[in-house]
Amino acid sequence: MNRSRLIVVAGLIVLVVVGLFVFLRQPSIPGTSSMDGEDIGALLASGQAYFEAGEYSKAIADLEAVVEANPKNSEAYFLLGQAYNRTSALMKAADAFNTVISLDPDNAAAHHNLGVTYYQLQDPSAALPQFQAALALDPEDADTHYQLGATYLTLALPADQMAPPNAELLSKAIAEFEEALALREGMPEALIGIGNVYLQQANYDAAIEALKQALNNAPKSPEANYALASAYAQSGDVETACETYQQFLDLNPPAIWKSQAEQAMMILGCE
Repeated sequence: MNRSRLIVVAGLIVLVVVGLFVFLRQPSIPGTSSMDGEDIGALLASGQAYFEAGEYSKAIADLEAVVEANPKNSEAYFLLGQAYNRTSALMKAADAFNTVISLDPDNAAAHHNLGVTYYQLQDPSAALPQFQAALALDPEDADTHYQLGATYLTLALPADQMAPPNAELLSKAIAEFEEALALREGMPEALIGIGNVYLQQANYDAAIEALKQALNNAPKSPEANYALASAYAQSGDVETACETYQQFLDLNPPAIWKSQAEQAMMILGCE
């Protein structure tokens, strides 16, 4: 069974990175059209080809023409949602995935992608039921278990940074990360998620162990390096924290991450 899913990568407390993986799942649902089937098929193929080549504006133009001609073409809406996501048109992406679900309610990949899009829109409460729906349809999908865990972790963190996290939601998060690991042994994202849960629980030794395992499988993961540096710092191992923050900086992370790491190193007194 084919799926195409957006992937939330790693459960950093400070930031979540988002990526995209592409492949189609369900056939389109027949509908009326002013174009003939051959023209629609050609436009759909062209849109997919542009998408796979990274020419998202051209892909969107072709795919929008397909859904205008045939509003029941779920395959085109699915690709269109992905293309909108790649161009950061997240509200349009959400609308496209919602349309796929209205045409094909049992499309697990569409529920999954809609959940990720809501997560990107910083609405984890809206993302939550979409990941739950995806798992009800495809319960052995490691990526969706991971995504659900990341959502629980985000929801567990209070707006007031001085308040404790929600212990029940942290437990749900770690259960989903562990399920993802059971389905995909050594999954770095799930190990990073587990490490971040342990950090929230002040279980620094367990956090360090999980994050070191993540780095064994993904040595150049900025998320794992940053979280591991934080775990060392909070455990009181300043020397190793400084070394690990430097390893993180050597990966040339995004500017906001770099700034946070440099600030942490200054507070720790790293040389």
